[in-house]
Amino acid sequence: MRLHNNQLKLIRHLARFNLLDYSSCLHMLDETGTGDQVALSYVFRPLTKNKCLTKRKDGSVAILAKGRALFPDIKPLISAGGGAQSVQRMIEVSHMAALMEEHGIPTVAEVPKSSTPVFIPSACWRNIAPGILSTTRFTGMVLAGEEKLAVYDIGDGSMEWQVRAEGSLFYTKYGSYETKATGMILICQDGKWNKVARNIIRQTMWSRRQLLSDICLERNKPTCWSRSPIKLRAQYEHVYLTTPKWFCTDIQTILAAENEVCTQSKNGTRLHDPAQGDYEKWPYRFFVNPATDLLKYVYFFSAVKGLIKLLESDMPAPPQVRYAICYRKLDRPILRMYPDIFELEGLQFYEYQSEENDSPT
Repeated sequence: MRLHNNQLKLIRHLARFNLLDYSSCLHMLDETGTGDQVALSYVFRPLTKNKCLTKRKDGSVAILAKGRALFPDIKPLISAGGGAQSVQRMIEVSHMAALMEEHGIPTVAEVPKSSTPVFIPSACWRNIAPGILSTTRFTGMVLAGEEKLAVYDIGDGSMEWQVRAEGSLFYTKYGSYETKATGMILICQDGKWNKVARNIIRQTMWSRRQLLSDICLERNKPTCWSRSPIKLRAQYEHVYLTTPKWFCTDIQTILAAENEVCTQSKNGTRLHDPAQGDYEKWPYRFFVNPATDLLKYVYFFSAVKGLIKLLESDMPAPPQVRYAICYRKLDRPILRMYPDIFELEGLQFYEYQSEENDSPT
């Protein structure tokens, strides 16, 4: 049997990750981007007919011995457990690795010496960074220079979020600063971006007094499984939201976000309290948000609401400080979440003009 490059690419992926959902397999075979599921199914069929791959009853695709023999030097990066939950977890990691490699971020098992972006699956990262709680839901880590970003596939945003467990990725006591995460990337379904962003911010704002506290205990024992909606904590540092369609563009912006903050703050004074902004040019404190950092929006809304409350309290000497935010055009719906903040006189908004499209919605 003579295999084409796209078919070999799929088999090679499964040799490393064992399982992948069927729709992602067809997407990987789609070299020209036609999206024709029927035509792609005919490209996939020879792989099962010749016993390289098998399509399982649960809809996933697994590699067989004949397919693995095509790549004898490749060892699996992750191993399969026996339960349905373990299988689903493996499929999620495999799907994320496929997305990363589609956009030029290779999957590796160890921390590289170069600063070129790579993706390390969650099972491999647990071997590198001790102290990660077993209930955390991250699929892996994107490493690029100093950035170590935990990646999550949150679907439509309704996943059961492990607030405390996810914080273990940011531990320093049981791990080290070399393995401490610097932020998160949440990847939601295309078409769900606006709804997911607003829900996460709203859930966090309702409990912001607790969640934005910088006091956090590091645990070395499993925590109870949580049925909480996605909420953000100050411990997460940065929480970027994107979609598969926008990932290629957004990952570049995410990795350049800190440089953007440094560039904009050159003529101001850097602040060391993220709840008050990135830098100050009195009387304004600026929040610089070029990459849809949801936690930064929570800080901004919380700061403005706190200032409004102070100004309404008839203080003898009302505070003179005011706030400004720099944001992407596609983030306009987020800024409209709380109409009352626009009542604050002097609030300033600066919109980046580099966006070609309005919103991933």
